[in-house]
Amino acid sequence: MRKLSYFNFIAASLCALLLAGCGESENTSRDLNASLSIERSKTDKVYTLNVEGDGHWQVFAGETPESIDTNSVIAEGSGADEINITQFSPDKRIYFQYVLEESVKIGASERLLPMQGAYNVRDVGGYKTDDGRTVKWGKVFRSGSLNQLTNADKTYLENIGIRTVVDFRESSEKILSPDEHLNSVTKRLEYPVNAGNIMQVVQTAEENMQSMVEVNRLFVTDFQDEYRRFFETLMSEEKPLLFHCSAGKDRAGFAAAMFLSALGVDKETVIQDYLLSSIYVEEKYALYVRMFPHMAPVMTVYEEYIEAAFDTIDTKYGGVENYLRNELGVDLELMKSIYVE
Repeated sequence: MRKLSYFNFIAASLCALLLAGCGESENTSRDLNASLSIERSKTDKVYTLNVEGDGHWQVFAGETPESIDTNSVIAEGSGADEINITQFSPDKRIYFQYVLEESVKIGASERLLPMQGAYNVRDVGGYKTDDGRTVKWGKVFRSGSLNQLTNADKTYLENIGIRTVVDFRESSEKILSPDEHLNSVTKRLEYPVNAGNIMQVVQTAEENMQSMVEVNRLFVTDFQDEYRRFFETLMSEEKPLLFHCSAGKDRAGFAAAMFLSALGVDKETVIQDYLLSSIYVEEKYALYVRMFPHMAPVMTVYEEYIEAAFDTIDTKYGGVENYLRNELGVDLELMKSIYVE
């Protein structure tokens, strides 16, 4: 059996498909916040707010989480409703505050950013932590490759103010698909997770799925230097920060799982966030999967993948907190002071 670089194989195989374009499909999946979920169309940039629950509510808005104008109501009602918000500039992201019965307050924005030339670009904020607080919106983003961002996409990300970009791709991927430059970025950091000797591309779906399980185990054990540097960046460099790999689901998926775990987000929620990639990259790989069905497990994520990482952490390192502190050098208190409110 010939051993190939997984990431080189995927990059080469998909080159022709990628050149044809990579717009994100419109997504109607529910966000993980039960009371308010927000989507923004990638085409007309209309916001859709889905409100659940009973009682009178109001919605306020601002261009940053800190600048929400609580003196100006942009929508209000009672009970469940769906509202389209059209009055905001299409090139600027908006943050919302939902207030129920003048007491319960929820801050939110769209989790999946409305990119036309990139997949799986999303905010990892908004999740509850074990101490009842919330991961801040608008500070950390994850994504797939940024090589086909449109001008509108770049303007959107620049207006968010992305300052630092972390790239987990290996050199051949970056040569094939170099990132588009964002004028707002002051620092680009490259921590290549080179899995070239991990993945064996084989002819059965079952074997490929097992290979992906093994990939996630090796993220834990063999790439500690790269993920340690990632956390050093999170604790020191300018925010907002965006980290990415090629699809934004494997190397970035593990990074996001560790980031949220460091902030005290429970494992079930971390896994739910991880599994969103199966929705957000489906269109990107649909044609490829039809052509090569046995490769389907490589083109998505399953719970077994990230569970393999957590199981390895528990078995070898005595749990995720010990792993983060002792192996990746994470100051958990500092992380929470930066990213939790």
